[in-house]
Amino acid sequence: MTKQLEQCKLVLEKNWKGKFTIPSPRLYPFQWNWDSGFIAIGNSHLKLDRSILEIETLFSGQWENGFLPHILFHNADKYSSYFPSADYWNSSVSPFAPENLKTSGITQPPVHGFVLEHLFNLSSDKERMTKIFDKIVKYHEYLYDYREFNDSGLVSIWHNWESGMDNSVWWDDVLERIDRSKVENIELFRKDIHEVEESNNTRPKDLDYKRYLYLVNKLHDSKYERVSDYYPFQVLDPVFNTILLQSNKSLIKIGKEINRDTSFLQSQTEKGIENFSKYFWNENDSLYYPFDLISQNQINKHCSGCYIPIFAGIPSAIQIEKLVNHFEKNDNLIPIPSCFPDQKGFEKKNYWRGPVWVNMNWMVWKGLLLYGKDRLAEKIKNSTIKMVDKYGVYEYFDPYLNAKQTAGYGGANFSWTAALILDMERS
Repeated sequence: MTKQLEQCKLVLEKNWKGKFTIPSPRLYPFQWNWDSGFIAIGNSHLKLDRSILEIETLFSGQWENGFLPHILFHNADKYSSYFPSADYWNSSVSPFAPENLKTSGITQPPVHGFVLEHLFNLSSDKERMTKIFDKIVKYHEYLYDYREFNDSGLVSIWHNWESGMDNSVWWDDVLERIDRSKVENIELFRKDIHEVEESNNTRPKDLDYKRYLYLVNKLHDSKYERVSDYYPFQVLDPVFNTILLQSNKSLIKIGKEINRDTSFLQSQTEKGIENFSKYFWNENDSLYYPFDLISQNQINKHCSGCYIPIFAGIPSAIQIEKLVNHFEKNDNLIPIPSCFPDQKGFEKKNYWRGPVWVNMNWMVWKGLLLYGKDRLAEKIKNSTIKMVDKYGVYEYFDPYLNAKQTAGYGGANFSWTAALILDMERS
């Protein structure tokens, strides 16, 4: 095993907490939803049973209505390094929330279907796989019941954190419709700024955080149920919907193996793919963009998320060629940055506003292989591996990769970075 793989293995081992993996020491001391999915893929190359237990533990926090929270606050009383805390979320306000486990009240991109397919193909324990399958299907049913827009097969997100791309420039205009006067009295007890270096440059600003909490408070007031027409954050996100559709496809495949009826998922997938370009594709820019349901407009900003539909094989033959052409124009920006430098709001060190994230490049790499774009896929894979090898197993990275020693930002010893580099190296 190479030195880099040993380092990635060590990160996953140190971040393992008996039944689940934390994303990063100190900064993220609990279990995160889509993190656990990516982590399970990486750990499957080392300890398959641990990967399965990771997903089983995640779904131990599933609500009765099928909802799957983005944070499970295991042993919440032992940790004080995260805000908003379990008590701030107060998930018990919902009659559907677990009684014995505190959680958040929003979700994250539903990676679990394609993660389960990966584990299903490796595991001989089909009984465990089937139990997880049923819980994932229930989660997808929740998404379509509570979030589907106009029978389109596409679902909305209600918070920028639900996208997983927390402070992306995609959400700037949506969040700015929350007037400052509505958030000025919201108290902040931020812990993240004390846990990372250069927090002024690498983490969201206080005003941003107040707007995030404004949305949390609104959702809490509605018991994390449905939102009103006047709720300010209602967006169709191409990343969230791509991942949902890809997970649907995986569940349909598994369903055939275990004799489960997946006709509902099949119908929803067909609708979602049929309507995908209608809401997300911009012919002038040849990119996929989010669709803001309040303004009824696309959010036209060039980000890594514009390429994620490749992961689910959604682009047509013509669309994939147009997307690939962007990589040729931005050859110096591979691995792909979370926001491209010519976009308003770009900040090279700030979280999702410019830095490179391994999970986004991993999904584009996987998608390009589906289309037979092996040379470009290999370039993205190799450049991502080289980046982590050079700068360390960080949460995110400076898009201008150079000789600097400080090109890695956010949480150190970051689990999904380690996990997905392992998968890239072993695939």
